[in-house]
This record gives sequence, structure tokens and C-alpha cells, in this order.
Amino acid sequence: MTSTPDSATAKKALGIARDTALTLAKGPAATGFVVTRKGVSVLRSRRAQQRAARPAPVRAAAPVRRGRFVPGRRAGVIGVLVLLGAGAVAFSRSRRTELPPPAAEPPSLGTPTTNGHQAP
Repeated sequence: MTSTPDSATAKKALGIARDTALTLAKGPAATGFVVTRKGVSVLRSRRAQQRAARPAPVRAAAPVRRGRFVPGRRAGVIGVLVLLGAGAVAFSRSRRTELPPPAAEPPSLGTPTTNGHQAP
């Protein structure tokens, strides 16, 4: 026995397919942006569900931190710095406009010599 999908599910599936096709048509950068945005929204909703499922923890006194950065924040700062450095290198390489030096004489197609020997 087959069941027919309800119209809400069909509309949702068609909407997802349309959004996917439009995003892919815009190129890889737009696709990555949309996928990242969707992933973040899914993670946020999951985190909210997990927080709602467990009871609120009893907070203890905050430990005294000696360092300036929390370890997770330090990794994030290092990651951002690495990405900025890679972006700067890519940008500087894309801006190079060096041209090869001009030739001593223009190339010619009808040269009388072939591989250093006189043609017959």
C-alpha cells in the first residue's frame, strides 16, 4: 500500500530543492555560505533542545583564571590569525602584475634554419 505525501511535506521538499538549485547556480562561495548558515541554525536548535532537556545546573564560584584567554578562545584567535595570513598571501599573489621582459627581436615563422641546420 502506498501513501501519498501531504501537501505541506511536498511544498517543503520543493522549497528545499528550489533553494538548493538557486544556491548552486550562484557558485561555490554562495553554496558554502548557505550550507554554513544552515548548519549553524541546526546546531543552535539542537543545543536549545539539549538545554531544555536537562535541569539547570547549580553554579559554583567561578575559578580564578590566570591567563588572558580561555583555551577555546585562544584556539579561535589563532585560527582567525591563520586565516587572515592565508588571505593576505592569496591577495598579494593575485595582485602581482609582473610581465616578462620584452624579447630581443620579434619571433618569425619563416626561419631558414631548422634545429641549427640549413634547410635544403
